[in-house]
Amino acid sequence: MEDARHNVSLELVIFVIFMIPAIVLGAFVFLYMILEVTPDFAPGPGMQLERLLQPQIWHPNATHELAYQDYITPSIPVVMLLSDEVNGKVEAYRVAVRWVWVSDDTLNGVEEEWLMPEVFLVDTPNYDTNPAKPRAASDCEEQANSLVSLLRAEGVEAEDVRVVLGSVNFDGDEGGHAWVEVYENERWLALEATSGPYYDDDSQRVMERRGMPYDYYWTTSYPSVDIWFCYNDVYYIDFIHDEESAPDHWSTLQAASSKGFT
Repeated sequence: MEDARHNVSLELVIFVIFMIPAIVLGAFVFLYMILEVTPDFAPGPGMQLERLLQPQIWHPNATHELAYQDYITPSIPVVMLLSDEVNGKVEAYRVAVRWVWVSDDTLNGVEEEWLMPEVFLVDTPNYDTNPAKPRAASDCEEQANSLVSLLRAEGVEAEDVRVVLGSVNFDGDEGGHAWVEVYENERWLALEATSGPYYDDDSQRVMERRGMPYDYYWTTSYPSVDIWFCYNDVYYIDFIHDEESAPDHWSTLQAASSKGFT
C-alpha cells in the first residue's frame, strides 16, 4: 500500500513538473498571439492627421507628370540598403511602423513641408528638432512615400502599390492624410505606417505603440472620406483634375464612400 502511495506521489510530482512549463508556455503563446493581432490602439485623434495637406505640390524641377511621384525613390542607396535588410512586404511594413510620427510644426517649424525619403531616413535622425532622435521621424507623407519606395525596392510591381492622399476620419477627427495601399487578392489593402510610435506635442513625450498588423484592414474598413491622389514612381491618378496614367484597377478604391468609386 505504501509503495502504491509512493508511486502515485511520484507520478503526481512528475505530472506537475511537466505541466507547469507547458502551462507557462501556453500562456506565453496565447499572449503573444493576442499582441500580434491586436494593435495598442488605432490611429488616435489628431496624431496622424495633417492640419494642412496641400491639394497639389508644384515645383519647377518636377520630373513626373504628377509632382508627388518624385517622392517615390526606390533606387536610392539608403532605400536599397534598407531593402537588403528585409524580406518581403510584411517585413517592410514592420520596419515602417517603427518610424516615429512627428508633426511638421515640431520637426520643421512650418505647417507643411515634404521631405524626400533620403532626407527622412538619413537626415531626420540627427535633426536638433527631432524629439525622438536618433530614430527617423516625420509625418504621414514621409512615412507613406518611404514605405512605397521600400516596397518597390523589394520588388513589388508598380501596378500593385501606391500612396493615397485624401481626407480621413478617425473616430470623429477628420483631416488630410497620406497612407499606403497594396493590391492583393484583387482588392486594395491599406497599410497605416503612422500607427506606430508618435510624438505628442501636448505632453511633449514620445508615445510608444507597436502599430497595426499588416493585415489589419482586411477586416476593418479604412476610414477614408475623400481621395485626392494615388501615385507611385510610375503611375498616378489625379482625382482633383481628372487626370490619370494608371492601370484600370487603380480606379477601384477600398472605401466605397470615396468619390463615388467602389
